[in-house]
Amino acid sequence: MLLLLTCLSSQAAEKYENPTPWSYQRLQRPAIPATKDTAWPKDDIDRFILARLEKENLRPIGDAPRAILIRRASFDLRGLPPSQTEIDTFLRDPSPDDLAFAKVVDAFLQSERFGERWARHWLDVVRYADSVGRVWNAPFLYAARYRDWVIDSLNADKPYNRFVAEQIAGDLMPAKNVLQRRDQIVGTGMLALGSMNVQEGSYEQYILDQVDDQIDVVSRAFLGITIACARCHDHKTEPVSQKDYYALAGIFYSSRTLSGTPNRNEGVAGGYVSPEALVDLPTALDEPVGPPTKLPAGLHSMDDLRELGNPKETIRYDHDPHFCMGVIEGEIKDCELAVGGDPFEREAAPDRGKMNMPALPPLPNIPPKASGRMELAQWMTQPTHPLTSRVMVNRLWQHLFGEGLVRTPDDFGITGADPTHPELLDHLAIRFVEGGWSVKKMIRVMMLSRTYRLATTGNPEHPDAGNKLRWRQNPKRLELEPLRDTLLQLAGKLTFDRPEGIQVAGTGGKGRHGVTRGLLSVEDPYRTIFLPVVRDNIPELFSTFDFPGPTQIKGQRDVTTVAPQALFFMNNPLVEELAAEIADKAGKDVKAVYRLVLGREPSIEESGDAAELDLQTLVQALLGTAEFRYVF
Repeated sequence: MLLLLTCLSSQAAEKYENPTPWSYQRLQRPAIPATKDTAWPKDDIDRFILARLEKENLRPIGDAPRAILIRRASFDLRGLPPSQTEIDTFLRDPSPDDLAFAKVVDAFLQSERFGERWARHWLDVVRYADSVGRVWNAPFLYAARYRDWVIDSLNADKPYNRFVAEQIAGDLMPAKNVLQRRDQIVGTGMLALGSMNVQEGSYEQYILDQVDDQIDVVSRAFLGITIACARCHDHKTEPVSQKDYYALAGIFYSSRTLSGTPNRNEGVAGGYVSPEALVDLPTALDEPVGPPTKLPAGLHSMDDLRELGNPKETIRYDHDPHFCMGVIEGEIKDCELAVGGDPFEREAAPDRGKMNMPALPPLPNIPPKASGRMELAQWMTQPTHPLTSRVMVNRLWQHLFGEGLVRTPDDFGITGADPTHPELLDHLAIRFVEGGWSVKKMIRVMMLSRTYRLATTGNPEHPDAGNKLRWRQNPKRLELEPLRDTLLQLAGKLTFDRPEGIQVAGTGGKGRHGVTRGLLSVEDPYRTIFLPVVRDNIPELFSTFDFPGPTQIKGQRDVTTVAPQALFFMNNPLVEELAAEIADKAGKDVKAVYRLVLGREPSIEESGDAAELDLQTLVQALLGTAEFRYVF
């Protein structure tokens, strides 16, 4: 045991002493490897995968059949099963498999459902919620504007470098017209979504906590490194000093965050829900950006609700199309280093943006009267930055293949996992940048590879049973969103409309009249992404199916297997109701039920067994099967 601990300690020390982790080193274009089997690869992705397999004397498994492949592609791209017409068209397409599948992928990428599916992946990463959480859980009245911005940006295939920049400095970026300028400002809502203690008595403590949240989300979401760990001391494992942290902190310290949920010491009217703490979007291209100078009539604040005498019925806040959450320029000043993280014991402030992280390029010089957010965005999105493109292509790979090439998608640092295929990761990162940072183009490349199209079947005694070398595709269990959306769609109840107005109510207080709540429930017909996510008050169904805590930066969800998941399909009233609707929609026909729920015909044995069951019971039984709940 002592020897083992000594070895582990030695390995940890060796890793710690490495001044430049692999992920900080510059992108290098790897040579495309040669393979013994030249017929199998369809893309250079396949050549990297196959060359590694051949080195270990292994072979990839066979391809998935078309019926499996279209279901996989539909759930991966739209979060919904393919229609029977789409299945039949693909199965009967006389074109070669490569061409036939390319038609399917292209059609799904152009669907508006694509943005709804992939936006949820991104919202997990940036800790999206419709309330602030913590001690006084006030509602974020305009968080949904940012959510819809993400959906629309992905549907429009906004280049990823611009997608990143707008979330950091959209208010500072040039725009061709006022609509584009308004859109860019909405993107900065990402920085305003943090879970803050709005009752914090020390305003300086509150601001430093807010800055820390912004550093954490920016560094982990875009760069995959944990810079926030250097708030109180030099980072214990990464080459990030406390001075580096406060050099970055100065950028956000010089910015003003307008979330609509002000700290009690900000001197903003309206209580903990106030339009005076929101961004008033410009109506002209050259109009300055800031809080509203004149408030519209209606219910927009906590004080407005108080004037009604805290009525027992649910009162909706009025929606103003010119309001959004976001970040603008504030009082420009460097952030003094807080000794041990103590806001009242400070040392000299490092210059904004003057970070000295080994191997990473320096930030551009920040003008004296600028926060530095624009320069930070430029630094992160330069084509040669070693982290930004690597982190994003790894996220795309993870959602399509079940696990990333780096299996810790939010941590590319020393404590994170090393890439299983480092040359392939760099190949994809360079290809992503040279392809114009197009997310859709990169997803298409990955999906048309032979590697993506492999079957999921495998031998548990295979030398690579964990599939580290990608000799097969990984089966993926449906997350909450596609699971619930599919149930509603199969029952004919799902609408693709977006809910109008503000879908959260309450004031966030602790009393009986201060509860923050969502105004849509899991029974409502909207896609799950449109249901409000209230911190500390998410629906039971969400937690049952591993929805991430909305205060967390969560690039990869946990996958648990617990009894309530099975019980949900067995006796939940919502499932019983929807199963009855699905049975009616199938016309009481067993074959139609199988086609509708599983996308295939039943076998002779299945038809015989099903004849002995009530059709609603059959539907519920099929909904509880692994074939329905997994993508193979």
